[in-house]
Amino acid sequence: MAAAVRQSLHIHIVQASNLPITPPPGVDENSPPFSAQTPDSIMFSVLCMHDYASDEPGLLSFKKNEILDIVKRDDTGWWAAMPKGGTVVGWIPQAFVSPLSEEMADRLRNLGEEFRIPEYEAELLYDSTPPYASMFPYFIDSLSLLTSPVQSHSTSTSISSQHSRDMPYGTSKKDHNRRPYSTSRGPSRSRCHPQPPPSPSSPMPRPPSKDLSLNKPTPPTPTRPAELARTSSLTKRSIRRRPVMVDDNPTLVQLSTLLESNNTKEIDKLTSPELTGSFEALSKRTREERSQRRKASEDARNKQNINPSTPPSPPRYMKLLYGDQIVEDANGHILSASLLALVERLTMDAGTADLMSDAFTKAFLMTFRTFTTANRLFELLVDRFNMKSPKSLTDSEYKDWKANLREPMRRKVLEVFSRWLEEHRLLEEEPYIAQRLTEFLSTLLPPHDVTGNEIVKTIDRLTFAVPNRVPAVVTPKKPRKSKAHKGDLLKLDPVDIAEQLTLLESSLYVKITPQECLARARNQTGSNVARLEDFCSTHEKLCRWVKISILNNDVLNKRANTVDFWIKVAEKCRLMNNFSSMSAIIIALSSTVISKLYLTSAHVNRKSVLEALLRHNEPSGGFSGYRSLLQHAEGPCVPFITMYLTDLVHIQDQYKSDDSSQICFYQRARWHEIITNILKFQSRPYGIAPSESTTTLIESRLRDTDRDDNWFWTKSLEVQHSEVAHADIRKGLEAAGF
Repeated sequence: MAAAVRQSLHIHIVQASNLPITPPPGVDENSPPFSAQTPDSIMFSVLCMHDYASDEPGLLSFKKNEILDIVKRDDTGWWAAMPKGGTVVGWIPQAFVSPLSEEMADRLRNLGEEFRIPEYEAELLYDSTPPYASMFPYFIDSLSLLTSPVQSHSTSTSISSQHSRDMPYGTSKKDHNRRPYSTSRGPSRSRCHPQPPPSPSSPMPRPPSKDLSLNKPTPPTPTRPAELARTSSLTKRSIRRRPVMVDDNPTLVQLSTLLESNNTKEIDKLTSPELTGSFEALSKRTREERSQRRKASEDARNKQNINPSTPPSPPRYMKLLYGDQIVEDANGHILSASLLALVERLTMDAGTADLMSDAFTKAFLMTFRTFTTANRLFELLVDRFNMKSPKSLTDSEYKDWKANLREPMRRKVLEVFSRWLEEHRLLEEEPYIAQRLTEFLSTLLPPHDVTGNEIVKTIDRLTFAVPNRVPAVVTPKKPRKSKAHKGDLLKLDPVDIAEQLTLLESSLYVKITPQECLARARNQTGSNVARLEDFCSTHEKLCRWVKISILNNDVLNKRANTVDFWIKVAEKCRLMNNFSSMSAIIIALSSTVISKLYLTSAHVNRKSVLEALLRHNEPSGGFSGYRSLLQHAEGPCVPFITMYLTDLVHIQDQYKSDDSSQICFYQRARWHEIITNILKFQSRPYGIAPSESTTTLIESRLRDTDRDDNWFWTKSLEVQHSEVAHADIRKGLEAAGF
């Protein structure tokens, strides 16, 4: 069979290649093309790291991830290679391939082509710091012979000759210790699979020389330098680390030198029983590490299609009962699930540092009323607390289940009750649940009775607390002295109006509840959104008041001064983070009925300030200007929430579950995120002293804004005609010399 393969190789080379048999560059042309010891067997295998294609005769094209067998190496950088089981031999550039050990080559051949380079690089990283024995396989073999009772010069000579025979073709003894692939990563296959002696009738291909007609006698380099540099750096790092380990043991270095020089006298002095024993232990450790590496590589290969972060499967009694009824994305966020699966996830203790679990708990408790009732949730939580153990458990399994599942779950259930009570308005929204919760907590046994007693105390404390009361964290300032205005807006201080508007809007803002925002998201009306509507209607009323106060002035200068007054109020509101009032004022000032008053606008002194404020009110990007202001707001704030309410409605239409039995929890998580942004400033009170007279004026003017759109258009046209007439009279007077 070997003779037939050699004959086919010879026929292919003679017929398909016209390359002259010339020696490689730097070799005497009078020397024979091959020596008598030229091996005719496969030396080692290589992994192709890049694609290589060439139409030149005698060169072998290959694809990335392909494995080839090397039959000859040449110092010019060209290696003679052939595919496994093939009959075509050709030259390949050395820089495009990486040598493999026989074990690695067999392992990679069993993998899909796309997994070969990742597996090889992972193994290269793992093996970047090899043990002593993997660096000196032949040296360890020699030491095993040195431990025999008879140590003669002939023994040393045989060791040295055997060492030389095992080195790859064309490698000197010094090169053998220097080239990593010639030992641990690229042994000659002839050691394990001897081939018949070479035949003169099977000539080997020669690397292209300078006198040939080929355009590139020098082997090319890969066209992807980044990938080659990464691979090269790994190899260099491995090679650089190897001498360090040898240098750390001067005895090893000296003994290696003595072996090469056959100095048996000095060898006898160094090979003491203690040293021999250490090498035997080292060899044993090396075999164990190789076995562990092989097992780790096999495990990695078996998990190619499995997420490496997937935890091991828990015992049957620790598995989730409804785990198959929940759908998650790649990041672990719940997309949809059944009610039982959500409650099961809610009561699983994931640790206090698990931010994702905490976010899920908050989103669930805020939005559960959109997919179930409070009574149903209470019953499911009590059932989870009283859950019975699985059947047929041994004593050790029951202890494990009790300690690692039931007790953490019971603590989590009590935590859910506590958070429902304190953070999610249990007493305000479902007061009848408080009685049932008190009865349930009275039945608890230690150690849960302590937690139950704390929850009962919390119920008592919250029952007699004043609802919707914001703690006075900031001491109010002294009341400002307001001027006698007699209903004249221009006699008031713009700062007073801004502060009292802020107090009014803040008092309405802190009353908004998450359930009202959810009801608004689901297009509900009436009492379900009463407090939210009060807050939003104040914004509209303030906008109308600003326009009425300008249009009802018949004198041009008073109209312009009124516009300047409201610009000052809006600027002060911005400084106080009252973005709701600021938005209402600048919307009114930029409305068509006001902006069409060109003569009035020409007499306004603070137009540049108004233009700066208007940039925040741009609707592009979903009111990105207001979103940026709210993101960077510090301290008390009254937000402009119109864009958030629009987001809630869009989410209602965008995310829906196709399965009626599944709850689209991703929709609820998005609602929770937006509602949190809407209400996050409720716990930050203003330290502003109320002014009764100014507040009375504001409330009365806000009530007196019941005008339809036709009134504003009609009044605006009247003012425009008045301004035109005024302009004509002025021009006439100027023409007459006045």
